[in-house]
Amino acid sequence: MSFARPVLDEVIPDEYRTIAGELFSDPGVAARTYQKDVERFAEVLGIIAEFRASCASSNSPANAAVSDRRLLGHFRNNVELLIQKTWVEKADEAHKEKLLDRIPVFVLDMERADYERALRTFIHILDELAYLLFGTQSRKGDFIEYAFRIDANLGLFWWYAGNLASLLGETDEKRIRAVLVIGVCYLSSI
Repeated sequence: MSFARPVLDEVIPDEYRTIAGELFSDPGVAARTYQKDVERFAEVLGIIAEFRASCASSNSPANAAVSDRRLLGHFRNNVELLIQKTWVEKADEAHKEKLLDRIPVFVLDMERADYERALRTFIHILDELAYLLFGTQSRKGDFIEYAFRIDANLGLFWWYAGNLASLLGETDEKRIRAVLVIGVCYLSSI
């Protein structure tokens, strides 16, 4: 799920375009500016309260561990329920099993603060989840447009998912964590 800049410009409504573009902007962006960009994106997705709670707790390692465990527990429960309730053809049952196997790995990577590995796993989770929810449509070039027609926030979330790979190799762990927490909060709240 990777979408080029022209697709972003054609599909994302004007009011979201700037915010969405800044989320995956140049890695040289100052941390303070980047944090504001991430918060604006979380606000647009409707998860700002959950996101801020997770970020506030990250200032204290003890509080962060408790908050992250709680958030990751909600994430795991919601996504596993979503997967289990999704009807698929017999041939696609392997996708469900593979996805269910990846969730505990992702949760463990997040708890260990291995954000680079968690990012790689999360990309796979979202790719498989999109396939389970939307079938072969998720593999087509117009998937983001399709998702935006269903719901603007849904489209924006799947645009986000398709751009996560641009952070592979990023060295700023706080940035990777913040972007991952957006996805975790969103999937925890659906």
